[in-house]
Amino acid sequence: MKFNLLPISINEVDYSDLPLLKKLSIETFNDSFRSERGDLSGYTKKNFNYGQLAVEMINPDSHFYFIYYNHKLAGYLKLNLNHAQSQDMGVDALEIDRIYLLQKFEYIGLESKLINFAFDQAKKFHKHTVWSSVWEHNQPIIHFYNQFGFKSVASKKFHLIGRLHKDLVMKTSL
Repeated sequence: MKFNLLPISINEVDYSDLPLLKKLSIETFNDSFRSERGDLSGYTKKNFNYGQLAVEMINPDSHFYFIYYNHKLAGYLKLNLNHAQSQDMGVDALEIDRIYLLQKFEYIGLESKLINFAFDQAKKFHKHTVWSSVWEHNQPIIHFYNQFGFKSVASKKFHLIGRLHKDLVMKTSL
């Protein structure tokens, strides 16, 4: 029996993609934190406006990638190196800063494609550690990261909708 696999591609985002990145960032962030009651618009206006995203895009140590499934935009990945990392994890580390998929593309294997892509990029940039911050209440994602060898090594606090939350800092070695 022959199966047809739908195409998956990962492409680096360039400046002309900024409007699409902004829209996708807001939609996927809102979907990810949909369980939180409250208005997320203040956070998204501050962190996903054109100016902020443009500053992040022109940083040579930050890299954005779109993932497409069957030629449809499914989500994006942001990787940080060196001083672009949100927290100093050393020059040997690559940070998965954002990994977001549109709701209709979750849990069909694209998350694994993005993690493996991040590992490949870490090797390309000669990094031996990959790390990410994960919201402590996002158990499916914590479990997912554990499957790739990530372990919780620290935590850090952040404010969202006027409340204090905690991210787990998870890392793995290549």
